[in-house]
Amino acid sequence: MIFTCIAVSVFVSPWNSIDPVNLPKLVALGVFSTIAMGLFLGDVRFIKARRSRILIIVSGLFLVQLTLALILSPDDFSFHLYGAPGRNTGFFAYLFLAFLLLASASSGSVNVLKKFGLSLVSVGCLLGLYGLGQSQGIEFFDYLNAYGSDVFGTFGNQNFQSAFMGMVGAVSLTLGIFVQMKLIQRIVYLSVCVVAILNVYLSSEQGYLNFLAGFLAAVLVYLFSKKKMILAWTGLAVSGLGGALVLAGILNSGPLADLLYKSSLQARGFYWRAAINMMAERPFFGVGLDGFGNWYRRSRTQAAVDSNAGLVSDTAHNIPLDIGSGGGIPLLILYLLILGLALNAIVKVIKRSQDFDPVFASIVAGWVAYQSQSLISINQLGLGVWGWSLTGLLIGYELNTRDKSSESQVRPSGKAGKKEEQIPATVLLVAVGAAAIGSVVSLPPYLAANKYYKALQSADGNLLYESAYLKPYDRTRFIYTAQIMQENKLEDRAIQILSDASKLYPDSFEVWYRLAGIPSATPAQIAKAKAEMKRLDPLNPEWK
Repeated sequence: MIFTCIAVSVFVSPWNSIDPVNLPKLVALGVFSTIAMGLFLGDVRFIKARRSRILIIVSGLFLVQLTLALILSPDDFSFHLYGAPGRNTGFFAYLFLAFLLLASASSGSVNVLKKFGLSLVSVGCLLGLYGLGQSQGIEFFDYLNAYGSDVFGTFGNQNFQSAFMGMVGAVSLTLGIFVQMKLIQRIVYLSVCVVAILNVYLSSEQGYLNFLAGFLAAVLVYLFSKKKMILAWTGLAVSGLGGALVLAGILNSGPLADLLYKSSLQARGFYWRAAINMMAERPFFGVGLDGFGNWYRRSRTQAAVDSNAGLVSDTAHNIPLDIGSGGGIPLLILYLLILGLALNAIVKVIKRSQDFDPVFASIVAGWVAYQSQSLISINQLGLGVWGWSLTGLLIGYELNTRDKSSESQVRPSGKAGKKEEQIPATVLLVAVGAAAIGSVVSLPPYLAANKYYKALQSADGNLLYESAYLKPYDRTRFIYTAQIMQENKLEDRAIQILSDASKLYPDSFEVWYRLAGIPSATPAQIAKAKAEMKRLDPLNPEWK
């Protein structure tokens, strides 16, 4: 589980793919999360335990609803299977994240919590130093950066780097202040926190919010654990009120509206309202996993069009709303129930604790930091692995330490412990088989992207044309190849590619827009394309 988080966070492949960030992370997640799931299936004691029943039922229902949303979704099947190009947060991504959640819950113990916190801080230190190097023009890979900041680590976007560093800062500061340790160790943890905050400053402001939320959560755990109830409840009330005011301000309400309701935060309000409209229109199974982009123009409000008709998005910039719009209200409810189990676990552990546990508080800090950023940001696999693992660890830690003797049962010591910790051969075989399955299902889009990358490098028009049709299909490849063909005066091929793409992706505004812009297209083709653009963007006066 820990290795999965590390691998998915750091793995990129800018040397052989048109998507150097998200597709490699999906492959790493697919391989290692299925191994973790294989090991989880070998933990029969945890699976059969009555205390684990609610988690397993809710997780199972989440996967059932996820599958139904995939089967009953409109548009190309592979699009929803692997997710939108450049995001890849479709069916497989959430399937693998759910695997990771269960594996984390099964392994939740004091030792694992310590190792997980240390791993998060260590990866944060590594990527933080990398980010500082990027800010000074030191880069190992030849990225084509389309953003305002060069500080994006291995996440491909400065907002994700900032959000991750906010999590790292909250965890490292909690450990550095509250854990009893040698001075040199304390200095190291606090130094990592400083590096993390510097990265937030150099990348984007997003990380400040989740850093503050995460560390405040750790302070509240301390106050409640120490039975300082007046301070604890006051702090909780003030924090809740502050969070509510921030959200209200983003939606142009409350005293913070003038400060927050602008630029990208204003746009988020438009995206959130569109996601809510999607759930109202397709409440049971959603618009298709990662299908927000295809539906945004149809679901946005008139205010969004009047503000900036050209401003569009392929995500709600809010993970719960992305899940709800893509998979329906039942999927959203099940996701919130999973988060509720984690929150319930936090409360139960604090209530039964005899004293303050700084390691547990650091895990809570990381979890709250992730959930805070999930309300205003996108699900990115390099971040998601940590968030879903933290959720599973909190739930599993509460379950596995519910009885006084449970912790010793989870991690036995001595010769007996070493003997019990040995993994049975059958479980290893299941894990190896699971890894093979994970590779088979996650590799195809990566391999197709690699072939397409080679076709682009070859400058062979015929090879490039053929590469547009590689399976699994990728809408972006169709559009980009058609653009190249048109720029090279091969408009007949561009028209053919876009015509084929329109059959696979009839709800893709970009496909119809590109087709309508080719001068040699027939009047009938252009009229059809413009009619489809109007259907997909009904409130935009430009298409009337």
